Amino acid sequence: MSSSESSVPASRGRRRKTDDADAIEGLAVPPSRGRGGRRRKGGTGGAKGGKDAGDGTRSKGRRRALPILLTVLGLGVVALVVVLVMRFTSGGAAAPENARPVVYGIYDSASIGESLPDAQADSRPLAEGEMFERGNEEIESQGITFTLAASELSEDCAAAVWGDELRTALADAGCAQVARGAYTADDYVGVAAMFNLADTASSQALAEAMQPPGSLEAEAPGFVVPPSTEAPFDTLGGGYSQAEATVSGHYLMVTWVQRLESTDPAERERLTSPLIALGGFQDPLYRRVVQVQNSQQGGAGTQDPGTQQGDGTGGTGTGTGTGQEGTGETGAGGTGTDGLGTDGGTGAGDPAGVPAG
Repeated sequence: MSSSESSVPASRGRRRKTDDADAIEGLAVPPSRGRGGRRRKGGTGGAKGGKDAGDGTRSKGRRRALPILLTVLGLGVVALVVVLVMRFTSGGAAAPENARPVVYGIYDSASIGESLPDAQADSRPLAEGEMFERGNEEIESQGITFTLAASELSEDCAAAVWGDELRTALADAGCAQVARGAYTADDYVGVAAMFNLADTASSQALAEAMQPPGSLEAEAPGFVVPPSTEAPFDTLGGGYSQAEATVSGHYLMVTWVQRLESTDPAERERLTSPLIALGGFQDPLYRRVVQVQNSQQGGAGTQDPGTQQGDGTGGTGTGTGTGQEGTGETGAGGTGTDGLGTDGGTGAGDPAGVPAG
C-alpha cells in the first residue's frame, strides 16, 4: 500500500510536469503568431512602402513645380511693379500711337506775315542757334517756365509728323525745314514746331490740314510728332491737350501743351496760359522781321553780332517778340518796331477755344 500510494503522487507529479510542459509549449504559440505577425507586418509594410513611394514621386513633382510657380508669380509681380512705376513716374497716361490734341485753333500773326510773306523775302535758312538758344532754351511767361529738354532741326519735314494726308500737305506747302523743341514745366509738358514753308498761303493751307476731326474716335489727318519719345513726352496726347497753329508769313508755328497729371482726354481744362507761354518759341521770327525791315530801309551792320548764325545784316533787334508776354487779349507790353507787340497773345480771350465756364 505504502509503496503504491507513494507511486501515485509521483505519477501525478509527472503528469503535472507534463501538463506544465504542455502549458509551456502552449506558451510558444504567441511567438509563432508573433513571427507570423512580423511577416504580415512586412507585407503590410511593403504595401505601405509602395504607397510611400508613390507619395514620394508626387512630392518630388510638387517640389519641382513649386519653383516654376514661384518664378511665374515673381515675373508677374515684377511686370506689375514696372507698369506702376512707369505710370506714376511719367505722371500721365501713355499717349496713343497717333497722338493729337483734343482742341486745336488757328491764328494769324499779321505783323510777321507782312514782313516775311514768302521765302524770297526771307531766304536765310533757320539755324539751330537761332531756334534753340537766345531765350528759347528757357521760355518764361504767364508765371510758367518751359525748359528745353530735346530739340531737332531737320530738312525732313515728313519725319516730323504722322499721317499720310498731312505729309502730302507738307510737300504741297514746299516745306524746306522744320525745327521742333520738346519742353517741360513744373505742371506741363509741351512741344513747339516751326515749319519753314513757301509762302503765307502755304502756311495757312498747312494749318488747316492739321485740323483734327470733332470726335476723338474719328480718324485724324495727322499731327506733329514730339522730337523725343522719353517721359514725359510719351504722355502727350494721352490726356486732355490743346494746340495752336499760328500763321506767321511763310512760317507756321505749332504749339501743343498738356498738364502733366492729365490722364483723361475727355476731362476738359483751361490751358490758355501754357499755350501763350510756349508761344515764345516764335521770338526768333521777330528778330527776322527787324532784320528784313532794316534791310529794306538800307540799314546794315547794326545788329547784335551773333543774333543769327553767319548773318551780319542790319537791325538792332529791339522788337524781340516781347509782345508774346501779352495777356492774350491786347498783347500788352509789345515794344517792337512797327507794332510788333500788337500780337502779344495768341488769340483774344481763350486761344484754345475752351468754352467759358
